[in-house]
Amino acid sequence: MGNIIPTYLPPQNWQDFEKLLKGLVDVIWAQEGWQFYGRTGQNQSGIDLFGYDEEGRFTAIQCKKVSLTNSDGQLLSNSLLTEKIIRTEIENAEKIDEPKIERLIFATTSSRDVKIQNIIRGINHIRKNDSKFIIDIWFWEDIQIYIEKHIPLMNFYYSEMLEKINKYDPNIHILSLFRQAFTRPAFKREIAREESGADFIEAIKGTMEAITTGKLYNRRNQLIATSHDYQKLTKPNWKKSIKEINDNLDEIRNIYQQGIIDKTIIEHQSCLEVLDDKISAKFNSLRTESLIKMNLILNEAGLELIESELIQK
Repeated sequence: MGNIIPTYLPPQNWQDFEKLLKGLVDVIWAQEGWQFYGRTGQNQSGIDLFGYDEEGRFTAIQCKKVSLTNSDGQLLSNSLLTEKIIRTEIENAEKIDEPKIERLIFATTSSRDVKIQNIIRGINHIRKNDSKFIIDIWFWEDIQIYIEKHIPLMNFYYSEMLEKINKYDPNIHILSLFRQAFTRPAFKREIAREESGADFIEAIKGTMEAITTGKLYNRRNQLIATSHDYQKLTKPNWKKSIKEINDNLDEIRNIYQQGIIDKTIIEHQSCLEVLDDKISAKFNSLRTESLIKMNLILNEAGLELIESELIQK
């Protein structure tokens, strides 16, 4: 069985689209207390949601639920947003005070459109020079990426669809994320005397976090994928093996930390120097054992195996 990514259709009415956007920002910016702005019939200055983004900027979202087809029922290939609409909404948003908006996001069910992207880029260039708030746009493809990354959104808003089409398997979702976590350079080859800096141990810690929390981050600490943690796997033997893998990685961390204390491991700016061959051998054996166990599970699940010099002997 492969990892099939479903296509999520936009909500059919604007009220549901607003609710979806509220759920999205509650997940990606959970600590910021997002709220709907006003109610139907009130002057909202073109704003539907407000709160704070990941950089603490006071941010407003304008939801633009638009038709995906023309009057003949043909799928539209371009956005129905126009420069006039965008500029009008910006003018409305500029009237909001206490606090003033620092970021305005247009969230639309329209497909990505290079013409609109160019308009936004041009507007932002001028606004940046004038020290005015920036403009962003989330097309439906961008919103779908957020849904794919955040399993709470996927399950809450699209669970019925996923169940009906039988494309969503929690086991496959979890194992696919774990496989991605093990494709880092830290699992690609043997350690000899030198390795590529402290990225090694950060990758080990990041992989453990993916196993225990279901969240995978890149080297810049940006969330790139989510699933359930390993405890949600439905096969007891898989859970047992993943627990053993996590224990192996934890042992690598402990050995590494002790090596730093004993000065048998030295972190240089551009490389990692391991002075004790026994430590290198232990790092290699623990990672090899983990990769073999992981591939046995992936093979049983019908997923692509992890490739590594450590298991190509």
